[in-house]
Amino acid sequence: MNNPITIIKDLCDLLSKAWKLYKKYFLSPTQKEILRSAPQSGEFHILKADQLAYPIIRAGSMDMGDQNSPESLAKYYKAFESLCEIGYIEHVKGVFFRLTASGLEKASNIK
Repeated sequence: MNNPITIIKDLCDLLSKAWKLYKKYFLSPTQKEILRSAPQSGEFHILKADQLAYPIIRAGSMDMGDQNSPESLAKYYKAFESLCEIGYIEHVKGVFFRLTASGLEKASNIK
C-alpha cells in the first residue's frame, strides 16, 4: 500500500513542475513588455539608487516602470526576476544581464 504522505509529496512536486512550465509559456503582460523592450543586443542593466526602494530595470536606454511609484518598480523587478528564473534572462557580470538564446527566441515571438 502506498504511503499517503509520499503520494501527497509526489503530487506537490508534480504540481510545482507544472506551475514552472506554465509560467515559462504563459508570460504576464509585464514580462512580455520587458522582453519586447530588450534592444537588439538583448542587454539589460539593473540600476540601484539609494533613494529608491526597488532597482530600476533598464532595457537599452529605456527605464522600466515609474520611478515615483515603488509599486511599479516592484512589479517590474519581480517580473524581471521571474524571467531570470525561467531561463530567458541571464546574469553576465555586475549590473549587466542579457537575454539567453531561448529569451531571444521568445522575445521575437511575442505579439
